[in-house]
Amino acid sequence: MLKRLPYLLILLTVLSLIGCGKRQEKGKTEITFWHAMGGPLGKTLNGLIEKFNQANPDVRIKAVSMGTYTALSQKIMASVSAGNPPTIAQVYENWTIGLIEGGALVPLQELMDEDPSFGPEELADFFPVFLKGNTYQDTLWTFPFNKGLPALYYNREMFREAGLDPNTPPRTWLEFLNYAQKLTKDKDGDGTPDQWGTAFSIPTCMAIFQSMLLQNGGRILDLRKREALFASPIGIDALEFLVDLVKRYKVAYITSGAYEHQTDFAAGRVAMIQGHIVSLTYMKPQLTFSPGIAPIPQGKKKAVMVTGTNIAVFKSSTPAQRKAAWKFIKWFTDTPQTAQWSKGTNYVPVRRSALQTPALGERFQEIPGLRETMMQIEYAVGQPKCAAWFEGRRYLEEDAIEGAMRGYVSAEKGLKKAAKKLNRELQKKK
Repeated sequence: MLKRLPYLLILLTVLSLIGCGKRQEKGKTEITFWHAMGGPLGKTLNGLIEKFNQANPDVRIKAVSMGTYTALSQKIMASVSAGNPPTIAQVYENWTIGLIEGGALVPLQELMDEDPSFGPEELADFFPVFLKGNTYQDTLWTFPFNKGLPALYYNREMFREAGLDPNTPPRTWLEFLNYAQKLTKDKDGDGTPDQWGTAFSIPTCMAIFQSMLLQNGGRILDLRKREALFASPIGIDALEFLVDLVKRYKVAYITSGAYEHQTDFAAGRVAMIQGHIVSLTYMKPQLTFSPGIAPIPQGKKKAVMVTGTNIAVFKSSTPAQRKAAWKFIKWFTDTPQTAQWSKGTNYVPVRRSALQTPALGERFQEIPGLRETMMQIEYAVGQPKCAAWFEGRRYLEEDAIEGAMRGYVSAEKGLKKAAKKLNRELQKKK
């Protein structure tokens, strides 16, 4: 027995540590929140969480950043399989379907229905596209969290030098081409531009392609028929236009990294880029000039694709944790907080009323064009709510967009190859 004593002591110590890890502070309900926010976005998020914790002594939000969305996705899936997910986490629409089907989530509709202070008038303040993106089979399962839109950034001084009005950015893609031609300059006559009209990363091309497809009457998927639709003549035309900017008109180039075009824009080598509405937050420290920001150019009709994640509550949580999680979600998406989140990050506020707050009024005065860029939300379209789109995005980006932009394959062949792969995924997920 004496020989076994050290082992028993070790076992008791380990069990006590495990218990301490799960034990909550007396009188507090602890909520573990997994997210992927870093840099200035993470700083703003942590500031808001600290504010909530101070104002709500009965709840403690413990935020854990996974660094990237890929890591976050892997951690969530692994934790669900192991039966120990967080209380709440950021989730994309195409993750949510699988989590719902696997019985891993609590529908937020249930928590809202139990809250007499949150009714239809509250929901009416949210932008409809956000609610639609969080609704599955007429039930609101998740809530909008960090939602963004594409944005056009341009160098005002370069516009002036090219004889273009810095207060009138291109409104259509044909105007964009015309501007890019005027802004591309070979100043030393060596046959290579010293100043480019525009530049793309492959993820940027992916975002532009999706918007152009929607703007000209195309669609990404038919979920009812379980069929990819982006390889249509409209999709082929959109991708060929992007390829032509590089190969035919020679007003653009493709960067090797996902954000290198932003670095080149900030350094004054590129006159216009498409980025994310949040990109300015990251570019700001590098900028030596005041950039213009505007809605992206449009096609036959106005359309843009919403990006960003939602927040979900996991079923493994206790009733007290669910109640506390809803308290935090309701607080975070209320007008003052969603306005503060937007001011600190440039994400679109989830409520209309936030646009009228002093916090965002100051932000709009500080950054001319930001309000107009945010108002693209009025004609925005949500991401496909389909588990197969998790892989489908990769097929479209790698096989079609990157292949065509780098000259490995024609736009038509690349899109058809990606569509064929996605169709197989769609059939599997029936």
